[in-house]
Amino acid sequence: NVISKEVNYYLMKQNPYGLPLDSRKEYTKSDWIMWIAAMSPDQDTFEQFINPLYKYINETTSRVPISDWHHTDSGKWVGFRARSVIGGYWMQVLMNKVMNNQ
Repeated sequence: NVISKEVNYYLMKQNPYGLPLDSRKEYTKSDWIMWIAAMSPDQDTFEQFINPLYKYINETTSRVPISDWHHTDSGKWVGFRARSVIGGYWMQVLMNKVMNNQ
């Protein structure tokens, strides 16, 4: 039940370009959002997490290879670019594979 409480809480904290990493700043780590999204109980909830991330990738004016560190209110790049942590974008694929093999 902890996961469902956490997912519901995070959904209430979203900004236009994603879920802030913590309450001290408005920036996030996009790979972290994908890990959170993978805990979603259904496709609709999953999309509520990834749609703002897609919006960031599609609308950011910071033209660097996908950054995993950006502002969730403005969509601007904070730092990092094209790092291997972007592999976290595939977490849902791994979760689906694990769940289907049980």
